[in-house]
Amino acid sequence: MRKLNGPTKQGVQWLALIALFILTVINWSYLVQTVSMIWSVVFPLILGGMIAFVLNLLMTWIEKYLYPNAKNKYLKGSRRPVAITLAVLIVCLVIAATVVIVVPQLASAVMTLIDVIPEAIQNLTDWFNRQEALVPLVNELANQVNIDWGSMFSSVASGINSLASNVATTSVSVLTTSVGAVTNIFLGILFAIYILFSKEKLGKQVDRLLTVYVRDDIHQLIENVAHVANETFSKFISGMVTEAIILGALVTAGLFILQIPYAAMLGVLQGVMALIPIIGAFLSGAVGVVILLALSPTYAVVYLIFVLFVQQLEGDLIYPRVVGDSIGLPSMWVLFAVTVGGGLMGIPGMLIGVPVLASVYKIIRIDVRYREQVSQEAGEQDVDLPVRFLESLRHQALTEEEIDKM
Repeated sequence: MRKLNGPTKQGVQWLALIALFILTVINWSYLVQTVSMIWSVVFPLILGGMIAFVLNLLMTWIEKYLYPNAKNKYLKGSRRPVAITLAVLIVCLVIAATVVIVVPQLASAVMTLIDVIPEAIQNLTDWFNRQEALVPLVNELANQVNIDWGSMFSSVASGINSLASNVATTSVSVLTTSVGAVTNIFLGILFAIYILFSKEKLGKQVDRLLTVYVRDDIHQLIENVAHVANETFSKFISGMVTEAIILGALVTAGLFILQIPYAAMLGVLQGVMALIPIIGAFLSGAVGVVILLALSPTYAVVYLIFVLFVQQLEGDLIYPRVVGDSIGLPSMWVLFAVTVGGGLMGIPGMLIGVPVLASVYKIIRIDVRYREQVSQEAGEQDVDLPVRFLESLRHQALTEEEIDKM
């Protein structure tokens, strides 16, 4: 059989890519349905992997201090189960404490806000009525707008009737979605525990598969990329959690000192929302201002000034020292990652978007620096040295120190 020469082979490859692109466009709806079906099936496994990654950080820390000098084989054998149990309990207690502190006070604040809205509207109406100079202007504006109030109220009434008729259907849909979410979380936790119990065995199995089925340079490339991603995710998660705890404690203590209502709830909310880079601080601040406005504008102004001061302190002192440059991602790309991640996956996307983009950014930066170095050496030798994609990650394992310097 005659082999294809270089240009012919390249042409065939391009034709195959064009044909694949055309088939993808033609069958796009079926492709989306297939991907959606596959995603719904594997989502509990992906969720379990994410839970396992977070729990592993806490489990590893517990294992390091859990009777490290024990020589009894039963104590050594019980280290992993005890560490996993403690890690799960700690996470569950933190979530439960957050819910207990935030939800009741937040519900109370919302009810207070609902109660004061009619009074606020009445006060605003009375104020407008007292401003005699504004009355002709308001009447003229109303005449120009020419709103059909009868039609508007009819539309609102029709919408309310439609909503009432769909309450049963909506309730069933919400119940089904809730049951599905709880089931996925339960399966994810079970899968995460299995991963944690046998993570060393799973690692060896993956390494054996890569050794048998993948070339050595590709094997090393996969290991280095996974190593970079693991380092970036680990440092980002541990740093952000530590920063959130410090920020929440500072806000709570400060609001108690200033005698601001709902101090504990607002402080915990500030700490939890701090896990979402950039956007979280604005969201928690806005929620706090709206809640306190229902009680007193003075409370809202004092809270806003204090939160802005703490945010400035956090940006200048806490974040650089706790999180630092571990993710190595410029602020513009952090905002990009949060926006795109939130658009694709909601709040989970906001949380994982930054470390994902930081890993990609760091890997590309490693490759660019290697290519610059090779290009400089080739210029000195007056030769042309071809460089494959991610060549720098194909031949030697990267250490944590090397990754931090990249």
